[in-house]
This record gives sequence, C-alpha cells and structure tokens, in this order.
Amino acid sequence: MKQHVCNARFAFAMYHSFRKHLQDPAAILGEYVMPGATVIDLGCGPGYFTIPIALLTGASGTVFAVDIQEGMLRKMEERAVQAGVRTRVRPVLCTPGDIAVREPSDFVLSFWMAHEVPDRAALFSQIAAVMKPDARYLLVEPKFHVRKKRYGRIIGAAVAAGLKPLHEVPVPLSRAMLFGL
Repeated sequence: MKQHVCNARFAFAMYHSFRKHLQDPAAILGEYVMPGATVIDLGCGPGYFTIPIALLTGASGTVFAVDIQEGMLRKMEERAVQAGVRTRVRPVLCTPGDIAVREPSDFVLSFWMAHEVPDRAALFSQIAAVMKPDARYLLVEPKFHVRKKRYGRIIGAAVAAGLKPLHEVPVPLSRAMLFGL
C-alpha cells in the first residue's frame, strides 16, 4: 500500500487562520512543554507546532523539528527565523524508518502523522528510546481520516513498543493519547 505524505507545496494550508481557533498549539501543549525542555516535533511540516513549542521551551530549550521532506524543513526554518526562535530549533531530515534523533527528550509530539508511517512498531520503539524516564509523548491523529478501529491499532502498536497510555487528550477534530514510559 502506497503511503501518503502531505506535499510541501500545500504547507500554506496548515497555517489557515481558522486552524488556530480550533487547534491552538499553546493551549494543546502548554501543560506538557516546560521552559528548558528538549522536545521532538515529529512530522513538523512547516512548523505549525514547532514555533509555539520553541516559544514554550524558552531560550534554554531545544526543539528537534523532524520531517521527511526537505521542503517542509525549509518552510519551518523560514518561520523560525521570522519568529526569532531559530537558534533553539534544530531541523532534522529523517527517513521512513528512522526518526534520526537520539537526544534524550522531555516531550515528543506526533501530530497527524503516525498513520502515514509504514513501520509504526519501529517509530514507537524509537520514540520510547529517546524519552527520558518522566517524559511524555502526545500522539494525535485526525478523526476524519483515522477511524476508531485504525486508531485502536495505532495505540496497540505504541503499547507493544513499551509506551504506557496515561489518558486521552481533547484535541479538536482529533483522537489523541498521552503516553509515558
């Protein structure tokens, strides 16, 4: 089965003004991302969550912005420069089988991307491997595209990789679970 990945040409759509009203990054992540934290934003795209995460981590924080497309990383970098947070954002070009980050992290986010990964077992194992003992991982999938049964299989793959579901997180238009180790 061919995997779909959102093309960088359509990155502008991820910044639609209406989205901020529904999915405000600071409101969704503010409880989990602390100043000085090391955060991994998997499938960062053009930086819709990356930039607010960098603001939440503050000058002493680090955000690994991970994407499979160079075009998305370039767009994210442009926005990071405009927002004045480029020094705390590290762009990482990954591959379908490797998130390419080994830094122990306090928080990991995958927003609307896990369903696009061909080997979710490997993805979740890599996420578990980079999480500090008290770290959290927020998995968010689109409700309109990832039906309940498929979402259950994705959660099952995360659990099989050693991630422990803590509680569901309310995210508009989404199914979301917070995990620990």
